Amino acid sequence: MTEMPRFTLKDVLLLLLVLAAAAAVRVGYLLASMDDLNGPAPLLVQGPASPPGATPSLPADSWDEARAPLSDAVERTAHVSPGYPWLVGRVVVPVIGAERAPAVLRWTQCGLGALTAALYFFFARRAFRSAAVGTLAGLFCALHPFWVVNTLELDDGVLASFLLGCALFFGARASQEGDALGSLLYGLSLAALALVRAALLPFATVALLWFLLRSRDVARGWLCALLAFLGFANGLAPWTVRNLRAFHEPVPIVDSMYLHLWMGNNAAATGGPQDEEALRASLPRERLQELLAEKNQVKRYALLARDVLDQAAAEPPRTLHRRLLAGQCFVFGEAWVKDGTLAVPQEANRLPAGLADWYPMILEGTLLGMLLLGLLGWRWTYGWRRLSMPASLAVMWIPLPYLLGHGGTLSGPRLPLDGVLLCYSAFALLCLMPGIGPRLLRGAGQEMERG
Repeated sequence: MTEMPRFTLKDVLLLLLVLAAAAAVRVGYLLASMDDLNGPAPLLVQGPASPPGATPSLPADSWDEARAPLSDAVERTAHVSPGYPWLVGRVVVPVIGAERAPAVLRWTQCGLGALTAALYFFFARRAFRSAAVGTLAGLFCALHPFWVVNTLELDDGVLASFLLGCALFFGARASQEGDALGSLLYGLSLAALALVRAALLPFATVALLWFLLRSRDVARGWLCALLAFLGFANGLAPWTVRNLRAFHEPVPIVDSMYLHLWMGNNAAATGGPQDEEALRASLPRERLQELLAEKNQVKRYALLARDVLDQAAAEPPRTLHRRLLAGQCFVFGEAWVKDGTLAVPQEANRLPAGLADWYPMILEGTLLGMLLLGLLGWRWTYGWRRLSMPASLAVMWIPLPYLLGHGGTLSGPRLPLDGVLLCYSAFALLCLMPGIGPRLLRGAGQEMERG
């Protein structure tokens, strides 16, 4: 294994540069775009507000009750990921107050965005044994326009991106050094990530299994494996117990897996989400009444499993076509597939001068460059796969639930994965530079020989 470079004063200065850039661009965008920090965000890249039951404006004592899809009444729900609404409804709103909560959340997300850039600085530096790659990856994350714009949206995008960065950093560190505290934090980060984005539970599970296997080759591996498992299991346990009490069924996080599979596989599926009217129209009248009559939400959504399988068996070619649509919507968003929109302005006159005209080109150019360089970097970092494995797992497993179901209206499902793609992009860009590139590729070759 290539030796980890020492953390020197130069690295401290580079880290401060990344933090300063990330904080400055987010705070600058916030102050330039919003006269009222409690008002709506000027631009959306994640997507429309969360569905009922997950919005930050709900009272603290009823945030987990809503009229869920395919329901005629307000009910106890587990159809949305609980992490972000729980933090808002049970922590932020009771302490700060509903009127001030949006401003506090936005300032907090500015801080989380800066810390996320720092986490990717540390991860890329460790995974590729290069301060140059770490610095460029950190700066890419600091200036990434999708993440900067997302900072002002009152949704889970910033938090999910931060938690994925935590998981990658702690996973890489603990798997290489046998760090007990890092192992515990790795398990907790994966659990928190799954609670914030239930669609990332498959990735979190596979990432934990990888770490358990990897622990066999590190010092005190049994302790690291145990702590990671306990962190993951204990992180998910409270919400699992809550669901068991509410529905008398073992539901780890959400009960809406088959609902989202049906959204992406019914005859009217477009690759993106569907509203209540479209969902009801996708079902025969008798079948809809049968679902509405089931008052247990877990059992109601589980009934859709038969409809998903029947639809896939009846139209295999259309099923494959819908997977391609879902993939397009995951990467670009349904709005871009339909009309070329990567972001939706809410109040265009509040955007900084000139940004209203330039943001479409900035976002499209960034996305194109990130995808091209990210794919190239992913290929060129193959030799470093052992040291950067959590990132490789993220690339393979994070998109999977969306490919099987459906993507988003905008870029919300893809946003956490952007950090990984930016790391690969930084590596690819530096590989194209004389002097630095040959050394990085030579190191990748040496790691491949050892692996």
